[in-house]
Amino acid sequence: MNRHFWIAFLSLSWAVPLLGAPPADLIVDHAKVVTVDAQFSMAEAVAIRDGKIVAVGKSADMAALRGPQTRVIDAQGRMVLPGLYDSHVHPLGAALSEVRETIPNLKSLAEIFAYIRAETERKPAGTWIVIRYAFPTRLREARFPTKAELDAVAPHHPVLYHGGPAGVANSLALKVSGVDRNTKDPRHGRIVRDPKTGEPTGMLRNAYGVLKMNNTGLSSSTAGNAPLTEAEKIAAVKKLFAEYNKLGLTSVGDRNGSRGNLDIYLKLKKAGELTVRVNVARSFSAGGSAGEVAKRLDALIGPDGQGGPTGTGDEWVRIGPIKMFLDGGMLSGTAFMRQPWPKGATYQVTEDDYRGLLFIDPEDLKTTVSVAAQKNWQVTAHCAGEAGMDTLLDAYAFANRMTPIQKHRFCITHANFPSQHNLERCRELGVCADVQPAWLYLDGATLVKELDAKRTRWFQPFHTWLQYTTIGGGSDHMLRLDPLESTNPWSPWLGIWVAVTRTLAHGGAVHEPSERLSREQAIRLYTINNAYLHHEEQEKGSLEVGKLADLILIDRDLLTCPEAAIQNTKVLLTLVGGKIVHDAR
Repeated sequence: MNRHFWIAFLSLSWAVPLLGAPPADLIVDHAKVVTVDAQFSMAEAVAIRDGKIVAVGKSADMAALRGPQTRVIDAQGRMVLPGLYDSHVHPLGAALSEVRETIPNLKSLAEIFAYIRAETERKPAGTWIVIRYAFPTRLREARFPTKAELDAVAPHHPVLYHGGPAGVANSLALKVSGVDRNTKDPRHGRIVRDPKTGEPTGMLRNAYGVLKMNNTGLSSSTAGNAPLTEAEKIAAVKKLFAEYNKLGLTSVGDRNGSRGNLDIYLKLKKAGELTVRVNVARSFSAGGSAGEVAKRLDALIGPDGQGGPTGTGDEWVRIGPIKMFLDGGMLSGTAFMRQPWPKGATYQVTEDDYRGLLFIDPEDLKTTVSVAAQKNWQVTAHCAGEAGMDTLLDAYAFANRMTPIQKHRFCITHANFPSQHNLERCRELGVCADVQPAWLYLDGATLVKELDAKRTRWFQPFHTWLQYTTIGGGSDHMLRLDPLESTNPWSPWLGIWVAVTRTLAHGGAVHEPSERLSREQAIRLYTINNAYLHHEEQEKGSLEVGKLADLILIDRDLLTCPEAAIQNTKVLLTLVGGKIVHDAR
């Protein structure tokens, strides 16, 4: 018998339960099981024992695994998928953001001005008012507010409109901070100035440090209040993860995890209260000599040895890459691009040659990446613009000359504007990317308006990416809990729908239809691809014998339902390790 026969035989025989095998704990039967294996095979039933899959196949094959204690779930012909995986969330920030107060979802400048005006009536004069993570690309007006507009609604309060790496301060905010025409730009940042007068316009790019905010803070809605207790934090994370389970998420990547974040996940794991598996990217700042970088990487590991390097941990809590921030973002006009950003009101660009910002010196980046590779760390960096990617891939290639990096699966986080050359280098170096489909939906219309067709052709080119390397779907969820109204929307079904349709939110246009993904590719984006990005494809991401029993039952056939219905998919049942963590049947 030839080799091809045995491959075919083995691909069938793994699904058949062995005679005499112990009974299963649970069987999901009469389903349309999308295994997401290499062949994207279909099955009818899945059997689970001790938290892992022991059989996948036809319903008739499961009889031998039924015992008196076996629980059987009749799927009634509905679709079963592997548990979904979001490659990029910020669980602590999102979970804690509304513990003390609700954050308004402001969708226009008029709503923002009304909110600020109401805050001026509530807060004493001189008290800071901060609007956090309000991206101008998502406003009806598709632009930042001006300093004059903020002055008009709050003349007696310092105000910061924070739009990610860039934001606008009003006149009083600049005055109380001592920021004037003579204030020097911070390193890697810029105080934007009127080209005629030299006076600050109010626009600050990676320059919030010049503001004297009296500990108001930007990272938490609890700023100015008493710190949250550990019990409050743990309860908030549990609540968020329960929400994730409702939409089918069984794994997430914390894409900028502090030691405090990691400790909370470990405590939840120890208590048996985790319902989502977490891969933790450790927050890291580049800079210093090779020896200094090595010491700081070793410090991440911690005295308990649980903080790294990549791969440390188990199937519940595992350490991922180190995460750095290399450039700004396309939502705020700070991504580092090869061509200048257009001048105008959207991003308040006044310079002729402004191409965005790099936050790390290229030589510091090369040193950090090289030392990380030597110490067996995977590396990723927030990197949005194609010139930023040039810089990052230069560093990856530099490290590769000393320590081959292919096995580490170095990554690019966001990767909004790749180029053909970037993609070719990714294939050569084995570099992956975690991408955010919802940004195409929410921000695409503004970018299409601001940038020419040649540049926007390369905005989120999912189909082309997959011709060169592996990409995984993420949300960058950071504030508020609602799956659609949060910053950023974290519904994986929205992400899958956007990847399939490439629909833009404002006007409903389809951007570059040639870059659409098939439904199979979009499902892989949120399952096996993300498992691969995190070196976990042997444990999760598909429904195969020996893998973790993380799976979901949904209310529609994702492969045949109308395209418009994909985003409204309802999850009827979510299992993590064979245990039901969400049941809406």
